[in-house]
Amino acid sequence: MLKTALITDRRYTAHRPGSAHPERPERVEAMIEMADGLRRDELKFIAPREAELDELELCHERDYIASVARTAGLDHYAFDPDTRTSPESFRIALLAAGGVLTAVEAVLEGVVDNAFAIVRPPGHHALPARAMGFCLFNNVAIAAAWLLQRRGLKRVAIVDWDVHHGNGTQEIFYYSPDVLYVSTHQFPQYPGTGAVDEIGEGAGAGYTVNIPLPAQFGDAEYLRAFDELIVPACREFKPEFILVSAGFDCHFRDPLGAMRVTEAGFAGMIRRLKQIAAECCRGRIVAALEGGYDLKALADSGQAVIEELGRETDEPIVAAAGGEAVMPVIERARRAHARI
Repeated sequence: MLKTALITDRRYTAHRPGSAHPERPERVEAMIEMADGLRRDELKFIAPREAELDELELCHERDYIASVARTAGLDHYAFDPDTRTSPESFRIALLAAGGVLTAVEAVLEGVVDNAFAIVRPPGHHALPARAMGFCLFNNVAIAAAWLLQRRGLKRVAIVDWDVHHGNGTQEIFYYSPDVLYVSTHQFPQYPGTGAVDEIGEGAGAGYTVNIPLPAQFGDAEYLRAFDELIVPACREFKPEFILVSAGFDCHFRDPLGAMRVTEAGFAGMIRRLKQIAAECCRGRIVAALEGGYDLKALADSGQAVIEELGRETDEPIVAAAGGEAVMPVIERARRAHARI
């Protein structure tokens, strides 16, 4: 078995955007209860640290960080109708960004083979100077920038399978050849970005790979996209570290999406990324929680990913059967990315 770190903390429940808000404290409670039931020698539970302000500044403007800090202690504040804070939200957002950094540190230092950061609020919609989509700071983007700027890595891959496009992550690295950003997402769907022809600009042209999928696609289509496009793109890029924006709102039970992915589909996706990590970067892979709003689907899918992260096998991955309906999207993406 591989050794996997789980980074989480019940303090994450202190971020309370509203009683009827989908991104509610019960999400992390469901994940923690699930993780507690998995306790074994190969699982290492690690408490998260807070991100430092200068670490946030790797991706966010200083004035924006200060605007989030000013919400501390306020009963509530709304950056937009979807993105609200409570008195502890700023501190918990620091803990979310720091939780992903804690996971990355544990893998880099060889304490564990891989890690899953069970954090909230999520991050992939957060822009350099704007909160949106339930997100205050871009947790995964900060970790990627930290790896490049603080630890001297040259290439980091981010794979985002949340049902919503990670517009914040895309914008942060749109001009960078150092980060390969790959996203599968329901399209059209919030936030409206992530078309096939959004491929990066300048030196970053070709390093953003969007796979916009119509509603009702499930395991076969997702895994076909991985086999035909995502795995080859990552293999060509040769990342030194892989980060996964692991949103579970493309699960068939989720109320905010209209996809049909099951627990087996999530296990298949992380299995493929784990294989690329083994080939390219000594197995260094960290997943971080993004969306997922049905509590049972969230916990069951998270368990499937954690169990797959811990599984050590040399068996080759069998290409997904079926999924032909995704091929037109794959062909459009291939035309946009001649090198894949």
